[in-house]
Amino acid sequence: MRRIEPMNGVPQNNSKESLPKLAAIIWLAAAAFLIYSSWPNIASRSGWDPDDQLRMVQLRDFLAGQSWFDTTQYRLNAPEGGPMHWSRLIELPLAIIVIIAAPLFGQAGAEMLAGTVIPLLCYATIAYILGRVAMSLGGRLAGGIAVVMTLMSPAITMQLRPMRIDHHGWQLVCAALTLWTLFWPSPRKAGVVMGLAMAVWLHISLEGAPAAAAFFAVLGWRWAFKGDGAQRLGWAVLTFTSATLALFFGTQATGLSAPNFCDTISPAHIYAIAAAGMIIAPPALLLQMGRVPRFAIVLAAALASAAIYLNAAPDCARGAFSTMDPVVRAYWYDMVREGLPVWHQKWGTAILMLAVPAVGLATLALLLIRSDVEQRANYAIIAFLSIYTLLLSLLVFRTVSTATLVATPVIATGIAKLFSRYRAEPVAIRRIGLVALMALMLMPGPYFSQIFKLLSPHVANSQLEVAGEKGSEAGQCESSESVRALAALKQANIVAPFDIGPKILLNTSHSVLASSHHRNEKALRAHIDIYRLPPMQSRGIIKRRKITHIVACIDEAEMKGYQRRNPDGLWAQLAKGNTPDWLEKMPDMGEGLKVWRVR
Repeated sequence: MRRIEPMNGVPQNNSKESLPKLAAIIWLAAAAFLIYSSWPNIASRSGWDPDDQLRMVQLRDFLAGQSWFDTTQYRLNAPEGGPMHWSRLIELPLAIIVIIAAPLFGQAGAEMLAGTVIPLLCYATIAYILGRVAMSLGGRLAGGIAVVMTLMSPAITMQLRPMRIDHHGWQLVCAALTLWTLFWPSPRKAGVVMGLAMAVWLHISLEGAPAAAAFFAVLGWRWAFKGDGAQRLGWAVLTFTSATLALFFGTQATGLSAPNFCDTISPAHIYAIAAAGMIIAPPALLLQMGRVPRFAIVLAAALASAAIYLNAAPDCARGAFSTMDPVVRAYWYDMVREGLPVWHQKWGTAILMLAVPAVGLATLALLLIRSDVEQRANYAIIAFLSIYTLLLSLLVFRTVSTATLVATPVIATGIAKLFSRYRAEPVAIRRIGLVALMALMLMPGPYFSQIFKLLSPHVANSQLEVAGEKGSEAGQCESSESVRALAALKQANIVAPFDIGPKILLNTSHSVLASSHHRNEKALRAHIDIYRLPPMQSRGIIKRRKITHIVACIDEAEMKGYQRRNPDGLWAQLAKGNTPDWLEKMPDMGEGLKVWRVR
């Protein structure tokens, strides 16, 4: 692939030495602010959601001696344990810091330090990489603007705040590194690093597969139809295949005899990836051929890998959650908004998050029009990735961070061009207009949110709902400080709302039936049935599962759902004060936690 050249009309001082200093200064200021604003989450070590909390519990278990190959959470669905699809790989940096820092700061201080340092280092890495991409597109000024935009982006910041220790931040690091390699002049180095980054990306979480496939599609298309980038494609495929195999066998104790799962790299994926690698890598690296053979090879690799995968794991053709219990899907999965399409989101949130990708596409359209033929061909690649990731985020809203990541260098380039025009513009009113436009492009989310807030009361109400969630009574009831009061109970096996479960594991020694993690599906179904079924039916499940306590917050969204859907169910009766004789109502604990003991 040809290196994408900086755009005409933009300062061409691409000093590699200046960007690290600028990025470091901006990052230090942003890091100080994030540590200050995130201090309650840091001090409680609770992170930002159940994934962060359960990741900390997994880290503690790993440091306490649980096997590298065993990621089962044994305090979920005790005594069998809840199976987890998470990799230990991203726990290694956290573990190293905790091991080094614990003798100096104690266990709690070491966990706070690890949970703060790792996300912020990932943040710095992403800001620097996007700055370098923007420098390739539009010069030094564009690079600096991209760093600022990255550190001001809600969609990126939310995944890289202190104590955001789950896999989302590492996914963005891999995505940014993959994007950057498209601009490297050395095809071999670029291919190797791209292949490695994508292997780690998919090993961390297979939800990155659609975006990773788009990068491979770019390389395959250029080689098949343009005859360009053979070495880059060949080394990327070879490295991706080799690294994926190494990561799989290095973290999977049973190897290729392991069952096939749709949510993580499994034997079916290994066979499919190996087949595609063997078909593409040798001819791309060793042979010279015409367009028709190249196209045939790419097509054969795609068809062979798809056929092998679908034959080995046919249920996965309909998605990772296609075989989910329908009751679990209706009561839990369909309520997890971040995994649903944009039309299931609150409008205030959707507008705020989608503003950068949308402005990125508009900016890219203008840059394409004003570029020469060679630049236009190269910008088409970025356009494809921008459109693809934006459409992906419309279908699965949590991928909006990746779409934002792709759009940021493009917008930074557009702002740099506008700044050059601003400096040369003699008319004051036009200069004011250019400043306003640059400010809009720099922070489009807040501007668009305010515009739609003025135009639509529905959006305004949606924004008020989002702003009020943290301050609700349910939020106080579910806080780590509140949940910590449950430690006073004798050793318990608790059924509690999905989002409270990981906090109970984090702050007490108790066990919990289920949390919002899909591999533990049978326990998820039992959890839902306990709350929704009539008391006598719930009692049978509780007895079989050896549940000792029921815990809940009255105003918690999940609880309100049971009360609305199942007025005759156990929870609806408990919420009304109708306690069956096989339960004993205990005094409230923490900030209004309701507790019942099973007699």
